[in-house]
Amino acid sequence: MRIFILLLVLGVSATALADRGAGTVREDDPLVRGTIYTDLERAGDRVVAVGDRGHIIYSDDDGLSWKQAETPTGVLLTAVCFADEETGWAVGHDAVILGTSDGGESWTKQYSDELVVDDDPYADDDNDAWDDESWDDDDFDMDDFYEDDVDDFGVDTSGAPLLDIWCRNEEQALAVGGFGYVAVTRDAGFSWQQETALLDNPDGWHLYAISPLEGAEEAVLIAGEQGTLFRSDDHGETYQPLESPYHGSFFGITSSDPETLLIHGLQGNIWLSRDQGEQWKRIDVGLSTGVNAGTVLADGTIVLVGNAGAVLTSRDRGETFELRHVAGRQSISSVLARQGDGMIVAGAGGVRVFGEVR
Repeated sequence: MRIFILLLVLGVSATALADRGAGTVREDDPLVRGTIYTDLERAGDRVVAVGDRGHIIYSDDDGLSWKQAETPTGVLLTAVCFADEETGWAVGHDAVILGTSDGGESWTKQYSDELVVDDDPYADDDNDAWDDESWDDDDFDMDDFYEDDVDDFGVDTSGAPLLDIWCRNEEQALAVGGFGYVAVTRDAGFSWQQETALLDNPDGWHLYAISPLEGAEEAVLIAGEQGTLFRSDDHGETYQPLESPYHGSFFGITSSDPETLLIHGLQGNIWLSRDQGEQWKRIDVGLSTGVNAGTVLADGTIVLVGNAGAVLTSRDRGETFELRHVAGRQSISSVLARQGDGMIVAGAGGVRVFGEVR
C-alpha cells in the first residue's frame, strides 16, 4: 500500500484541515490537494474520494470542483465502493465501515472493531509505531512487526485495518483487510459479520485487494501478502486459493476483459493472466517501487499507478507498458478514468486531474 502500505497500514497522517461544510472548492484547494486520499470511485456520474482523518470529498464535474461529505469518523479511510449511484460503503482503520444512501454526501458508521488498548500489553509501543513516518513503504512487513504478538497470542484481528471493499449489489458487500480480516453484509449494511473463515488463510496474511473480473459474470479475485491469491467462480459465495507466481505482496487487481487480468504490487511486480488466474506471465516494466492501483480508459488503455508518482500505460492489453512519472513524484494510491479525456489520481498529493493520457 507503498506510500500505499505506509498509508493503508500504518495510517500516517496529513496536516489536519478544518471541515469545510457543504461549500464547493476548486481542485487546487487545500482540502483537495493538502490531504492524503487513498481511493477513488464513481457513484453514477459523481466521483468520491476517501482518505486521511475520515475525509470524504465528492465531485459532480469530473474532478474540477469538490464538496466535503459529512463523516462520523476521524480514522484513515482506505477504500470505497458503490453498488449504484446512491448506495455505497467506505472502510478504514479499526475495521471501520461507513455506509451512504445519498451518493456519498453523508455517511453513517455501520461497523468497527477497535483494539481494546487496556487489554493489550503492547498498545503503547504499537501506537507509536503507527505514527512513525520513517518507515520505508516497500520494505515494511506487518507480520515482522507483530511477530511476537502472533507467536504468543495467535492472530488477533481487533484493530486491524480494512483495506478494500467490493460492492456485490445494493444488499451485499465484502470487505477485506489486515491479518486476513473479512467482513460481510447481506442486508444493505444493517448488520456486518466477521467471516474470516470464508478464505483458507490460516496464517492471517493481509488482504489488500478484492475485485470482480471485468466482463466475467461470476469471477471475483482477492490478492494480498506473501502472494496470497483467491478466486471465486460463483460471484463471491465461495473462494478457492490460486497458485501464486510471486511470494511478495500484491496491492491491486486490474482487468479490462475476461482474458486480461493483471495483479501488481511490491518492487514493480506486474503479472498478467489470460485464463483468469490459472497461469501467469511477469511483465517487466523496469520499476523497483510498488504498483498500487489501476483503471481502464474509454479507449481500452490500461493505466497503472504507484509509488514515486509512477504512471504505466498499456495499449496492448497488458503485454507491455510505458513508464512515466508525474511531476513531484508524489506516490499515487488510486486512479480513475475521467468521463472525458484523462484521469483522476489520489495519493500523497491529494486528488489531482490529468488531461489526455498519451
